[in-house]
Amino acid sequence: MVRGCGLALAGILALVLSTGANAGAVLQRIAAKGVLNVCTNVENRPFAYLSPNGEARGFNIDLAEDIRQRLSLELGQPLKRETIATSGANRVVFLDQGKCDLIITGFSVTAERRRLVDFIAPNFYSSGAVLLARSDKAPTSWESLRGQAVCSSHGSTYNQAVAERYGVRILAFAGLTESAQAMRDGRCVGQVMDEAVARLRLKDSTQWADFSIVLPPILEAPWSMAIAHGDPELRALLNGYARQWRSEGLLERLETRYGLPHKPVLQASDEQRGGLDDQGVPRVLHRVTEAFQQLYQRTGWNFTVFYDSWSAGLFFGGMLTTLALALLCMAVSCVIGLAGALATRGPRPLRWLVLGYVELLRNTPTLVQLYFLYFGVGTLLRSASPGAPAPWYADAFPLAALCISLHYGAFAVEVFRAGFHAVPQATREAALSLGYGRWGRLRHVELPLALRASLPALGNNLVQLIKGTSIAYAVAVPEVLYSAQEIWSDRNNVLEMMLLVLLTYLGFMALLVVGLSRLERRLKLPGVGL
Repeated sequence: MVRGCGLALAGILALVLSTGANAGAVLQRIAAKGVLNVCTNVENRPFAYLSPNGEARGFNIDLAEDIRQRLSLELGQPLKRETIATSGANRVVFLDQGKCDLIITGFSVTAERRRLVDFIAPNFYSSGAVLLARSDKAPTSWESLRGQAVCSSHGSTYNQAVAERYGVRILAFAGLTESAQAMRDGRCVGQVMDEAVARLRLKDSTQWADFSIVLPPILEAPWSMAIAHGDPELRALLNGYARQWRSEGLLERLETRYGLPHKPVLQASDEQRGGLDDQGVPRVLHRVTEAFQQLYQRTGWNFTVFYDSWSAGLFFGGMLTTLALALLCMAVSCVIGLAGALATRGPRPLRWLVLGYVELLRNTPTLVQLYFLYFGVGTLLRSASPGAPAPWYADAFPLAALCISLHYGAFAVEVFRAGFHAVPQATREAALSLGYGRWGRLRHVELPLALRASLPALGNNLVQLIKGTSIAYAVAVPEVLYSAQEIWSDRNNVLEMMLLVLLTYLGFMALLVVGLSRLERRLKLPGVGL
């Protein structure tokens, strides 16, 4: 019996070894874990969405389940399937990290993306971009949108193409839900999105009765599954499955089930997007761009902002927006802090009002406050006057500046209040004995000393404020983090862009720290201890 168990174990070991010898790395990982991990966007109804009980369903999920069944037969063992929710910003990253074995989502095949992943052929679907907007405010053509704001989501393959071709200003949000809410609030003329998703949205809910697809589809592109480079065995298997879906009619049955138009096999375009815009660029910068292009070809370090005109314009524009936002918020928050600190010396009702503001703003997250102002207040205003949004709240920049200023102004109130308390009582009494009145004493004695005493803590608050400006990306303010995310979603150079973002913030911090240090030395008062 022992001998029989030994032979059985040897047979199992040989089977495992033979499977490992013939299978690629991803297939070995799937077999070892017994799980097929599939990345998809679960906010993309009807392709993938969450049911009320939290279960993933949809067109893409049915395809993933078919792959699971076929791979189970191929590997000779039952496999489980895990659905991993992703977005355009992280799906390729998750694939490279091994968190998912394949991507099944609205992943359009482009020449740039072929360098990042292996696409499976033929495509399982295709779609173009349409504009969803209010029926009573429909633009006449795509060309008529030039200079206007259009809502979208991060990682959409249409963002760069629509912005470059038609001159629109893309407001990219974290997901389709936020993008749709911004459109309903009148912050953009419409939402650019996949045709199939837009048609189902209009059919699915009565809340979209006033909306329609107002412009014809453009930029038709195939959707294909994608896997990481370097596994030809898995790619061959999935290519075979994709062909069988066509020949067996599975795709047509799923398209009928989910109310989607039938899509034939579509060939991907080899046209490269973006490129170097060298009109009016000094010759020395041409050498810089060539150097970074060669760096990418030799090492894989892809600093697109130094050789691609679209990436460069987006990123350096984001730097200027961050700088403008930070300077505005620093000035306003300091004014709020000083006014609040002086108000705490006033009548009791005013003190209570200021202390309530400080406690509310300090003890709630900045992002929640921003969403309340942007989506909550925006929705109330839209409800009050449907179809005619007030111009002051349509732009996200002033709302983000207001939110950040109010939040860090609450901290500045406490900073300046502590500064006033640091002024020695003997100094106040000396000013009183010299005949200074209340306002004269405040202006000429207390305020200069309080400001000097507040500088270290105020500097720390301003450093936090500059870092806090990054939350503005959540409402599509094109600051540096927003710009970087748009670039890495399209170019998949997350490490390089995050490195540039870190260096950008470090540069801003260095300028602020140097400026504050010089100010402290200039305002130093010998003999006062400040």
